[in-house]
Amino acid sequence: MNFQGFCSLLEDSDGLRSQQSVTTNNTFVISFAKDGGTAFSVDPVDIVNFLEFLRDRHSECVQAIESDPRYKADSYLVYDEKPYRALYRLCSDNISLKNISSLGGSQTKAITQVISKLIAYVAELEYQGVAVNTLFDIDSVNAALDKMPENLISLESGNDRPVDVDSNKDRFVQWLRNRKLSERTIKSYADTAMNIADQTLRELAIFEHSLYKVLPISPILSAIDLLSKDPSWRERNEAGNEMYQRAIKLYADFLKETFRVDVKGAPLPKPFLLLAGISGTGKSRFIRKQSEASNPINPSDSFCLVPVRPDWHEPSDLLGYVSRIDKPKYITTKVLAFIIRAWKHVAPNASATGAGKLDMDAPPYWLCLDEMNLAPVEQYFADYLSVLETREYNETEGYRCEPLLDLKALNPSGDLDLQNDLGLSENDELWTFFKEHGIGIPPNLLVAGTVNMDETTHGFSRKVIDRALTLDYGEFYPNEFDLFYAGQPENHIFHWSLFTTAKPEDLADTYDADGTKSIAFLKAVNQVLKRTPFELAYRALNELLLYVACFQPKNNSELQAVWDDFLMTKVLPRIDGDDDKLRVVIDGKTVNLLGGLEALLEGRLSDIWDASRPDLFRKVKAGISCRSRAKLKWMSDKLESHTFTSYWP
Repeated sequence: MNFQGFCSLLEDSDGLRSQQSVTTNNTFVISFAKDGGTAFSVDPVDIVNFLEFLRDRHSECVQAIESDPRYKADSYLVYDEKPYRALYRLCSDNISLKNISSLGGSQTKAITQVISKLIAYVAELEYQGVAVNTLFDIDSVNAALDKMPENLISLESGNDRPVDVDSNKDRFVQWLRNRKLSERTIKSYADTAMNIADQTLRELAIFEHSLYKVLPISPILSAIDLLSKDPSWRERNEAGNEMYQRAIKLYADFLKETFRVDVKGAPLPKPFLLLAGISGTGKSRFIRKQSEASNPINPSDSFCLVPVRPDWHEPSDLLGYVSRIDKPKYITTKVLAFIIRAWKHVAPNASATGAGKLDMDAPPYWLCLDEMNLAPVEQYFADYLSVLETREYNETEGYRCEPLLDLKALNPSGDLDLQNDLGLSENDELWTFFKEHGIGIPPNLLVAGTVNMDETTHGFSRKVIDRALTLDYGEFYPNEFDLFYAGQPENHIFHWSLFTTAKPEDLADTYDADGTKSIAFLKAVNQVLKRTPFELAYRALNELLLYVACFQPKNNSELQAVWDDFLMTKVLPRIDGDDDKLRVVIDGKTVNLLGGLEALLEGRLSDIWDASRPDLFRKVKAGISCRSRAKLKWMSDKLESHTFTSYWP
C-alpha cells in the first residue's frame, strides 16, 4: 500500500470537518487539501529535512510550543494552532525548510496532519489524529527516520512498506466508505462489532481466527452463519441495539462481492494430482492439511482417504455396482457418497435443467487415493480419466460434464431406490438433476493420488500423465531436515477452478496477455520432441495457457517460473528410455534429447536459469533455483550411470 492509499484508509481521526485528501503523483510531490479547500503541495524531501530538524533540536522545538502564550494543551503532542505556528517559525532560518515554514504559517493544521500521517505510515504507528497525538515525540520521529526509504519515490509505489496482507480490515473499511456510511458508523461496524464477533466466536470455540483473517471465504461465511444462530450472540446483539448482527452481515456481503475465488496461492489448472516421492515425505498429510486449511470448521466433511488395493481392476471398486442378490440393489461406496457431498455444496441451485449457478465459495473436496499405483490406474480409474476431459464451463450454459454414472442407463425401471442410498430424497432438486444428467465430476472435487515408484507398484502411461498434474514431491516440497523443529516453509493453499479451456480473457491480466509468449515457448520445446513418443499436442498447449491463467504471472521472471513448473509437471514426467530411445536429430545433428532440451531452455528460461525464481507452491521469500535445470541434469546423470533414465526418483 502506498502513502496515498494509507491516508485514504485512515479513520476520520481529525474530525469530520477536517477530513483531509492526500494524493501523490509521478513527480513525486505530496498534495493535500485544507479542510476541503485549496490544494497545496510539499516535496517529501522537505518533510524528511523537517523531521531531522525536529530530531536534532527537539528540546528547542518543544520549548517553542510550550512557551507560546496561547499554549493551553496538556501535552505538546496535542495540536494547537498558535503554538504549532511558533514551531514552524523556529525553522524559518533554515533554507531547506523554507517551504515547510511557509506552509506552517498559513496552513498549520493541514501540514501538521500530513507530517503526522507520514510518520505513522513509515514507522508503522497508529494515526489517531493530531488533536490526540501529532507523533512529534522524539521516539516516533527517530522511528520514522530510521525506516524512511532511501528512494522516496517508493512512498508512491508502496514497495518499501510492509502491508498486513493477512487482514481484510482495510478493504472492508474502504468498502463501507464506498457505501457512503458515516465515519462513526464505519468505526462501530469495522471495530466494535467485529471485535465482539471475534470474542464470541472464540468463546464458543467455533472459529479460532479473526474474521478479518485472509482465508478461503467459505469457512468465514460458515462461522458467521453459525454465530448468527447462537443465543448468546443474539443477546449481545440486542444489547448492542442490533448493530453487531448488521455488521457481520455487511462483512459477509463484502466477502461475497469482493472475492470470487479467495486463495493465498492459486486455483489449480487441473483437478487431478499425482504426488510422487519416496515413502514418509508427508504426501498424504499434505492433502489432509490442504483440506483443513480450506475448510477449518468442518475439514472431515471435505476430505476422504481411500487406500487403493492391489486387486482393483475396474471402476466399481470406487463408484459402486448393482447387486442382483435377493433383489436388485445398488451398492454405493464412500467415494460416491463423497462425490455427492461435493455436489451438494457446490450446486445448491441444480435442477433438471442443469447445474445452475454454482456456489463459488464452496470449499474444495479432496479425494486422496493413497498408494494410487498399487493397482493399474488405467483400469480402475478409467471412467474418471475419460470423463475428466469432458468438463466445460461457460457463462451461458454453466457447468457441464459427462456422467460417471448414467442413471437412465443404470436404472431405467427406477427399482434400485438409488436416491435413498445416495442420501437424497425423491423431491430433492439435486436428485432431479442427477436423473436427467447423470452423476458427473463436481467442479469442486480435487483428486490427489499418492505415488511410490518401486518394484511393488505399476508405472503410469502417458494417457494418465497427460491428464494429471504430476508433482515430484521431493522437488516441490523438499524435506529440509535442518528445519525439522523450526518448521518447513508454509505451503500455498490449492483451490478448485472452472478453467477447462483457455480463453484470451483468462490471460488478460497476466504478463502474457495474448498467450503468444507461452505458445512460442511450447513450439520451441516441441521442436526438440518432434517425432518422438514424447511430442506434445493441443492438450498440452491448452494446459500451459491454463497454468498462466491460474498463476497470473506479472513479470518475465514469474512467467518463466510458470513455464519451469509446467515442464516439471507435464513434460518431463513423460520422458523415459535408453540412449537409443532418447536420440534425436536437431538442425541436422544427432543429439541426446535431454541435452537438446537443456540447450534450448538455457536461452528460453534465461531470467531464472542461473538465478532464483519465485516458488508458486510454497511461501519461500528468497526464491528457489530453476527446477527443470536440476531435473534435467539428474536425468542425464542417471542415463549416463544406468544407461536408462526416467523422471521418477
